[in-house]
Formats: sequence, structure tokens, C-alpha cells
Amino acid sequence: MDLHDSELAPSAVGALIDDLPLVSPATIRPYLIAIVLHRGAVAEHELVAALTPHCSMCDLKVGGWSTQDGAYLDETRLELVIGEVLGEFVQNGWLRYNEEQERWVAPPTAIRFWVTKATELNASVPMHLLKIPDLSPFPLSTLAQTAP
Repeated sequence: MDLHDSELAPSAVGALIDDLPLVSPATIRPYLIAIVLHRGAVAEHELVAALTPHCSMCDLKVGGWSTQDGAYLDETRLELVIGEVLGEFVQNGWLRYNEEQERWVAPPTAIRFWVTKATELNASVPMHLLKIPDLSPFPLSTLAQTAP
């Protein structure tokens, strides 16, 4: 490996930097699911930071991908594909955008999807999805206070 190769792909590590495939939605979904299961929300910059070390040089070039009319965009191919995947999750109802926090969050209506993903990965579900009102006549909080 030549010293100048590190300048071509500064985020790549290892001898196989030329063999990295282009990012696809299938590459991004596991990272998105892992972050949402861990925190219950995700920001676009978190996905970019998590995926950058695993991207090819072509995925990280700004304006390297033109639209159909020939105008170059001000974002990388990685950002374009991340936006596509986030849009897919919003369209299916698995995420919604919270404008106050500027993050995509898992809504309570998508509990079935997130429980399924957590079960497949032997992971835990975000706690905010599991907040179920206590409808019993003797809530656990009052029983704990009266116990000796």
C-alpha cells in the first residue's frame, strides 16, 4: 500500500479499501434498527457517523451523484441513501420525525415491528414503547409503600 492511498480514502482502514461495495438501503437498515433499539430515536448524522468507516470513497464524495436533470447535489451518496431508508421507515409507520428533538423516533403505534426486530436480534425494546398505564386496582407503587 502506497502512502498516497490513505489520502484517497481517509475513512477506510485495511488492505481491502478498493473492494468496499457501494452503500445500499440493505446496508443501512441494520445500523438504523440497532440505534433505534438502543435509544428509541436516531438522527441522520448518527447514521452517517456509524457508516462512514465502512463506506467506499465513492459514497463519501459530495456532489458526486447527479440527478436526472444534471444538477449536482450538495450531499453525499451515503446521505442520499440514508434519507431514502428513513423515508421508507416513515412511510411504513415504523418511525416518525420529532421536530422538537430533530430526530426520527419510534412511535408507540409501531410496537409490533420493533418487538419483532428486538426478538430477532435478542435485544431489548425501547422503554418509551413499553409504557403501559397501570389499570389494576392496586398499583405496584402503592403496594411497595405499604409493605414492611
